Amino acid sequence: MKKTLFIFALILATVPAFASKKDDLYKAAQAAAGQGNVQEAARLYCAAAQEDASYKDAQQNCNIMAQEVARENRRNDDRFADGVKAFNSGDFETAAQKFNNIKSGPHLADAQAYINSKIPQAKAAAANASNDSAMSAKFDQGVAAYQRNDFGFAKAAFGGITGKHQSDAQTYLQKIKNYEQAYAEGDRLADAKNYKGAASAYSEAASVKPDGPNDPRGRISQMNQLAQGAVVANNNLPPVVNHNPPPVGRPIAAVVESRPKVDVSATLRDAENARKKGDLSKAIGLYQKVLSADSSNAQARNGIEEMKKEAEASNKTIVAGSEADFMLAKGINEFYRQDFESAETHIRDYLDGAGAKAGLANFYLGASKLTRYILGGQQQNDHKLLVQAEDNFRSAKKVQGFAPPEKFVSPKIVKKFQETT
Repeated sequence: MKKTLFIFALILATVPAFASKKDDLYKAAQAAAGQGNVQEAARLYCAAAQEDASYKDAQQNCNIMAQEVARENRRNDDRFADGVKAFNSGDFETAAQKFNNIKSGPHLADAQAYINSKIPQAKAAAANASNDSAMSAKFDQGVAAYQRNDFGFAKAAFGGITGKHQSDAQTYLQKIKNYEQAYAEGDRLADAKNYKGAASAYSEAASVKPDGPNDPRGRISQMNQLAQGAVVANNNLPPVVNHNPPPVGRPIAAVVESRPKVDVSATLRDAENARKKGDLSKAIGLYQKVLSADSSNAQARNGIEEMKKEAEASNKTIVAGSEADFMLAKGINEFYRQDFESAETHIRDYLDGAGAKAGLANFYLGASKLTRYILGGQQQNDHKLLVQAEDNFRSAKKVQGFAPPEKFVSPKIVKKFQETT
């Protein structure tokens, strides 16, 4: 009897707890449904029904919510697909809206990943791409201004460039700075009637941009003419050579021999045709030939620069054809006329234009600088000429099979060439 009473008392004690759990589940289900979380509402209604299938309308709501969950999952399938499509097309706002509407189901975790990570990263990448595009356009404008000698505009364009073109922009700014400083020094020395020094300074400007503002090459010629009457100390230097070019002989015959006058228009047409046919060696040689007659010809200079950039981008090497020898011949003849600044300018142009005879060109470039250094009295402020000459001699020595034209230059030049290591 006592045992029966104990069991009955235990049953009575569990009834309030059982009723309380059902009620809590039911209330929680109602709250979840009110928040639009049908998956959670379905779980809670069904849990309440499992506790007591006859409790209020728990079982009915469990069935209704389960059906709504299935419908919501199908809607989420569409939302997720639309969100991914919008994301892939770059419509990040629409994508975020679609993903934010996914509150439950198997796509919830992926939708949250798009919202919290993928979309912010894609927006940042798009902003960077847009900035890169703007910087590329600005860089191209700066290059165009530099080429047409509008240094003021070029400096303004290059100065604000960031990203992948920043290094190239800084290189252009340094070129402009070097050019302007050298040209200003040339003007200062010209005003002081130091014409040889002025010619040297203008030559330095021309080495940066031969067709630069205010015609540095023209100024070199003017300074050389003004300096012609000056008496140059002998300094025990044997004559470089007769003012006339040397007799034609190997290895310099190929470039010093007499050449016909260049038809600029016809040669430009030939260069363009060769370029279209893919004969880049001939094309760059013909452009050099044009520049030997018209040093400021923009079409030829731009053609050479464009071809060099194309070759660099495709990791190829272009060597100018024999037509480029017109430029080298001009520089060597100017050397023998003792127009050293002009000689160096044209020989540098030959080398910059991928001339094939790099050994011979570097030798005469060094010979010209060494001659200027010796004729100037080997002064300390001209020591850089000696250093540059030695660098050119080293470059000449690196060319396999090159032998200097010893019979046609001063023994001092030959000796210095041989001593340079």
